[in-house]
Amino acid sequence: MDIDLADPAFFAEQDFVAYFRRLREESPLHWNPDGKEPGFWSLTRYDDCARVQKDPVTFSSEVTNTLGQHRWTGDHGAGRMLTHTDGRRHTELRGIVGRAFTPRAISALEPYLRSVVQDTFEQALEQRQVDFVETMAMLPVASIAALLGVPRADWLMVLKLTTAAFGAADRELGMSRDARVAAAAAHTQLLLYCQDLMEDRRRQPREDIATRLVQAQEDGRLTEEEAMLFFDLLLLGGNETTRHGAVGALLALIAHPEQWATLRREPALLDSAVQEVLRHVSPSRHVLRSVTTDIELYGQTIRAGEQIVIWHSSANRDAAAFDRPDEFRLDRDPNPHLGLGSGTHYCVGASLATLELRLTLEALSAMVGSARVLEPPVPLASTVINGFKQAMVELTPS
Repeated sequence: MDIDLADPAFFAEQDFVAYFRRLREESPLHWNPDGKEPGFWSLTRYDDCARVQKDPVTFSSEVTNTLGQHRWTGDHGAGRMLTHTDGRRHTELRGIVGRAFTPRAISALEPYLRSVVQDTFEQALEQRQVDFVETMAMLPVASIAALLGVPRADWLMVLKLTTAAFGAADRELGMSRDARVAAAAAHTQLLLYCQDLMEDRRRQPREDIATRLVQAQEDGRLTEEEAMLFFDLLLLGGNETTRHGAVGALLALIAHPEQWATLRREPALLDSAVQEVLRHVSPSRHVLRSVTTDIELYGQTIRAGEQIVIWHSSANRDAAAFDRPDEFRLDRDPNPHLGLGSGTHYCVGASLATLELRLTLEALSAMVGSARVLEPPVPLASTVINGFKQAMVELTPS
């Protein structure tokens, strides 16, 4: 088991599902030695992953929360971002934006988001042959942009900057110096845009997240830099999970036409279908925690200060937690997946992500008569996001 799980290329070039199955069976607590990054422990069984995420005292998020080069250089978000805090500070940060993501607040967006999805699919069906990764790019950006308070005229610009800024997480893009420079420049533009937007809200408050971030600065809960980090986090998180979840959903339905036929016959399955997509696809591969005190697990000692990775991609395929876990079953019940995390770090945007995926599945079952893959999808070389750089498909209307 000499594979380096910190190497993004592994997830693009090899069968990680089979490898994680082997780890669950043979090495459920696995030491990954220094390689692309400093060494770390991996947990791959469902019960272990769920337990660790529910114990922020022993397993802290405050140093960093994912694999990446920042583990060598230090994570600028440590102890300052929602994803990098625990306890009272985490609760305080979550409270700043929490009301914007309640099920009631998100349901108010449903008519608008349904129109975005319908327009998206009408355009795709008119073209017939599309890269579904690009097709689904606008929905999550439009959704989170609306909540943040980004004017509609700026959505396309924000999409382009977000894609340019965070696309370098893919190994192929990250290898190019020009690509890294372009990504840094796009990220700078995004932060400057955020700064301008918050200045506008300081003068003219509205009912949006940008205004909440300004108010949090004014009452001392956030510094200006922390507010911009928050904006950054919401843009990235709001974009990646839903976009790649939607692409994974289509590919799974193409691979399992009987499930697609069932969904068309039984629209009442939409909600459980969303949960199965989140489990089966697992758009977020992992989270990382730092151990705060020596612990014993599987007969091994994990020392305080060492780091442990919780692999959602593996936990969601654990036969001890899910019946026939490698099957894609839209009526799966129960389905206690970790696709949106668990514990205090359960995804703050869960209601928005599930609504977006439900509307996407609804459109696929109502508007698309059939679909086929035109060429093998190109997976992302990423340890963080389970998704694709390209997925060329042909869509036929109902």
